[in-house]
Amino acid sequence: MKSMTGFGRASVEHDGTRVIAEVRALNQRFFELKLAVPRGWGEHEAEIRKQVQAVVARGRVEVFIKSVALKPPSVRLEVNDKLATLYINELRRLGKRLHLNGDPGIDTILNRPEIFHVVEEEADFAPAVGLGLKALSRALKALDTDRVREGKSLQKDFAARVASIEAALPKIELLAEQSRAEIMGNFQKRIHDLLADLPVNEKRLYEEASSVSQHGDISEEITRLRTHLDGLKGLLKRSGQVGKSIEFLLQEINREVNTMGSKSQNAALSQVTVEVKAEAEKMREQVQNVE
Repeated sequence: MKSMTGFGRASVEHDGTRVIAEVRALNQRFFELKLAVPRGWGEHEAEIRKQVQAVVARGRVEVFIKSVALKPPSVRLEVNDKLATLYINELRRLGKRLHLNGDPGIDTILNRPEIFHVVEEEADFAPAVGLGLKALSRALKALDTDRVREGKSLQKDFAARVASIEAALPKIELLAEQSRAEIMGNFQKRIHDLLADLPVNEKRLYEEASSVSQHGDISEEITRLRTHLDGLKGLLKRSGQVGKSIEFLLQEINREVNTMGSKSQNAALSQVTVEVKAEAEKMREQVQNVE
């Protein structure tokens, strides 16, 4: 059993590039992936999705990948020779026309920023993407470890609640039998009081009383509840995706408990069924976080 919530982070560094991957998983009924990757990595999103889905089958997954350059990027200097020549030629012509002494030197064009351009070399995304996939793999492993740890905690809690419900069943059976006997006794007494000295068909009276007591009979519900609890215990021991199956069984358990409560005509029995229902409801809340 795994929880649907968890967090994993990993960092991989090589040859002046560091890539950080973070993965956050949240509970959600179906699978949904949200990606935030560096610019230029769009063509690798399908590969990233496949890597994530190999680990997470259900829930909302948020993946953040960041690439950091640890050394200055490669650059080159471009010089506009043609423009520099035009500047020098025009300055010489102007000097002659105005009868100025001297010849334009290097300082003249150094002050013209449009002649010089520092160009950053186009980055090769391939090495960073490789590092990113490696970092993501490690982050997903950390995420899975976190989800397994939380899953064990949920499994332990489920087992305790199942045991609590099972422990209540003998008490429910005893109270239900007492309730049936009480219903039958009260019915017989009321019939005798109503009929007074009139002749009574004892066999028919017993059959009617028995029929009335069936309205409080919860033996079938108890049998089905035991069956569902056994199925739930089996699911708790399984690996893989069990969340939906557990959720279905809990719906059935809740249905049986509700029926038992509606049939109850005994205050003590009603109280026990309320306690059992509370345990089932807590499990129904928690199963929303099980993959």
